[in-house]
Amino acid sequence: MSDPTVPLFDLADVVFERDGRRIVDGATWRVMPGDRWALLGPNGSGKSTLLKLAVGQLWPSAGRIERLGREYQDLRDLWRRIGLVADVVAREIPPGEPALDTVVSGVLAQLGLKFFVGMEPSAADRARGLEELARVGCADLADRPFGVLSQGERQKVMVARALVADPLLLVLDEPCDGMDPGARERFLGWLGTHLEGGRGPAVVMVTHHIEEILPAFARTIVIKAGRVLATGPTDGTLTQTLIESLYDTRLERLERAGGRAWPIWGE
Repeated sequence: MSDPTVPLFDLADVVFERDGRRIVDGATWRVMPGDRWALLGPNGSGKSTLLKLAVGQLWPSAGRIERLGREYQDLRDLWRRIGLVADVVAREIPPGEPALDTVVSGVLAQLGLKFFVGMEPSAADRARGLEELARVGCADLADRPFGVLSQGERQKVMVARALVADPLLLVLDEPCDGMDPGARERFLGWLGTHLEGGRGPAVVMVTHHIEEILPAFARTIVIKAGRVLATGPTDGTLTQTLIESLYDTRLERLERAGGRAWPIWGE
């Protein structure tokens, strides 16, 4: 268990440069245990780089980063407590692997469950995997090959795989990418229900679609060209002025329905 008063990560004036280009420029961001954040920005804005800096996969060129209250630490234990749901991970899952095995692979930090002598999943691991599948509403998919699942089903299985390791932080990296509108809304509806009550790990959802930010994501950080434009409560952050600045496009209006912001783009 983490101390609820100690930030999972705390960035102050962080800069990241590569090949003479400033990819993140003076970012400040703090995530506490149990927080629900949306990380919003256009493609190429620096979202992924900012997140990698936060969790210690990249080292800053300048500024300060503390994780779990410490500036310097062995990050391997922290990485094992971060559940990542991303297309780059899903592509590594063997298409013929049963969904239950995919979930259980999260216990052993594997991509594709491997049965090494002395490292086989235990009966308790498989029971925990079934429990997580049931928790995300996919118990009936346990024996179904990962490769034949729908996009929404795959994402739910990947969430179960992340949660089975009891993470401190769950990262949803563009979770609706590639879904048609119907599949997207079904998945977001499920996700909103799953996040109700504020229980479980901190969650960061990375997206470039404003309307995907559910009411459960109480805070939003907005980044453009490596600079943080705004950070704070979602309702106060997602304004028409900010969105027009973020995407360099005029909005006809910003509608709010179902607790979400829906941009109506102008000409």
